[in-house]
Amino acid sequence: MKKRFLSFLLFPLLLGACSNPFKKNESNEESKEVTPTPAEEHYIDVLDSEISLEVGEQHQISITEIKKTIIICQSDDESVATVTQEGLVTAISPGEATISISGGKDHYNVFVTVLPPEAKDSLQIVLVKQSFTISLQDTYVLPLSVKLGNTPVTGATLSYEYETSGIVLISGLNVTPLSAGTTKCVVTATYNEMVATSSFTISVY
Repeated sequence: MKKRFLSFLLFPLLLGACSNPFKKNESNEESKEVTPTPAEEHYIDVLDSEISLEVGEQHQISITEIKKTIIICQSDDESVATVTQEGLVTAISPGEATISISGGKDHYNVFVTVLPPEAKDSLQIVLVKQSFTISLQDTYVLPLSVKLGNTPVTGATLSYEYETSGIVLISGLNVTPLSAGTTKCVVTATYNEMVATSSFTISVY
């Protein structure tokens, strides 16, 4: 009689332990949820990257405000070009300057070349900067363009002279590093019997 009584007591307990065998583990399901990575926020957008002006000319840089922020515009050489906080550039004297534009987490550089007034129809070599650093393993394309006044030209012949030979070899715009060191390079552009020269420095490590 005791054995039968014990079996009646154990039967509901076994049913409870085995109930809902296919029930999902809600805590495990929740732990598998992946939080999506938030999209990168942009505060401003700047379309200009390189401009060429004659002394006295002005250019309005296109700045689009995507998200409300404080926009800061600065020139690294105000003797060459100045800029207002609205992005209006004024060419002061011949040379090159970089306009930096910051807004929120965004930062842009606009390279400005200022030409003398009489250079409207003259040949110009435009370099985005005057010094470059590359490694021996780099394949590098020189950021150089040739313009007739403000108009880009194609078909200009480029030749190079090196203050220190054996550091780099440049053909067209392609730079091949040869050995570690630094050299000054003089580039000459020839186009329709017009000639322009400029210089820059390359360091190889």
